Amino acid sequence: MEGGFNQDDTLIKRRPWYFLAALLLIFSILAHQPIAFLAALFALVIGLVPEIWYRYALRSLVFRQQLSQPRAFFGETLTLSITVENQKILLLPWLEVEDEIPEHLSLLTGHTTLTHKVNRVLLAHTFSLWAFQRVTRRYRLGCTRRGVHSFGPVTLRSGDPFGWLIREDQLRARATLLVYPLIAPLEKFGLPSRHPFGDYTTPRRLLEDPMRVAGVREYVRGDDPRRIHWKATARLGELQSKVYEPSSQYRLLILLDINTYPEVWMGLDRDIQELTIAAAASLALWGLDEGYSVGLLANSLLAGLQPEQAAEGDEIKMAQGSALSALSFMHRVRVPMASDSMQRERILSALGRLLSYYGSPIDALLELEQATLPIGTTVVLVSAGVALSESTIERLIEMRRHGCAVHLALTGDADSKIGTETYDLPVHQLGGREVWHELVRHAGDEEHDDASQSAAILHVD
Repeated sequence: MEGGFNQDDTLIKRRPWYFLAALLLIFSILAHQPIAFLAALFALVIGLVPEIWYRYALRSLVFRQQLSQPRAFFGETLTLSITVENQKILLLPWLEVEDEIPEHLSLLTGHTTLTHKVNRVLLAHTFSLWAFQRVTRRYRLGCTRRGVHSFGPVTLRSGDPFGWLIREDQLRARATLLVYPLIAPLEKFGLPSRHPFGDYTTPRRLLEDPMRVAGVREYVRGDDPRRIHWKATARLGELQSKVYEPSSQYRLLILLDINTYPEVWMGLDRDIQELTIAAAASLALWGLDEGYSVGLLANSLLAGLQPEQAAEGDEIKMAQGSALSALSFMHRVRVPMASDSMQRERILSALGRLLSYYGSPIDALLELEQATLPIGTTVVLVSAGVALSESTIERLIEMRRHGCAVHLALTGDADSKIGTETYDLPVHQLGGREVWHELVRHAGDEEHDDASQSAAILHVD
């Protein structure tokens, strides 16, 4: 940080010291009194020295705050580096730095103090810098909470060697950390790792991909109305149907309902919600490992990131749902189906940035998605069991009639009941708080490295 400081009330109040020094100096010269001359010098030092540090202590001072990596997996340990460089000849006998950091990240080295801000703590540092000296301190952080975590602002405080005048300034030195959701082997959720939803739901046969149009043909009685090519029909004057390119790729759509109770006003069960998100992330990575083209649809909003940290493909959509009132909006986070090398990061980034308190009803999202969902897709709804509604089950059954294989992966304690009848839809119980606490306890263990094998792939340098 650099720049000058204007005179303020603190400096104006010290003007009497200069007047006193001037009077004593004049008196010592007229009266030939050495003691008065020494008193004048003392008054001048008292007035001048603190003002020099007050004016220039925070000038030509460079502050850097850097994380060892901007994205991390749940349970990983990172390094927070604090660097201060004094780029002037004036030494700093003391410099206090107060850095705001997230409360939910575990500080493994160093100490923090409480602040009046919610979910924030202060990491305090004290430096003593010579002229043109640079000092770096490093702290280890444990990533124990999914989400977007911001560091800063930073308060700098310094002054003269006597401690009479203190200068304070605040920097917008912010850093952002994205912690991905917890990832664990499917066995930890009570699912078999080989075929958690039974054998492949649809045999490997050529399916038509409605997203890839190869041409048109004459309309045949019984064709799906969505197949009609209206532009070609208008041009030729006869009904024309689209011809799709064939596809033999397996598709897996993860539907994530972040609500933990039937009604929003009932609050939020964070443990169950985080377990649900962790299950969705683990299922998505399993699908990519098995060769599926995986997509994600969640009823929430995304927390913001600094532009340079936003992953390619991060998407947030606000759409008006026909199942909702005309004045309401639904929140949708959608990652289109893909199986390329970047899909892991797209999905984990979206799940890591999900906000907890913006869960719209999942029904309207299902209605919109059904219109574009390819036949033969495996659809897995990951949700808290108590938040399941009758209308959601109806939408899922309709998806199954459309040609999709639908499964329910439900979280919740053993004594909690499912919110509605699931009829003949396959239900997989993933566990409740005990499972979540067990996963957190072992997060970051070497035995789970194979479950999050993307540690070397996904980290952004």
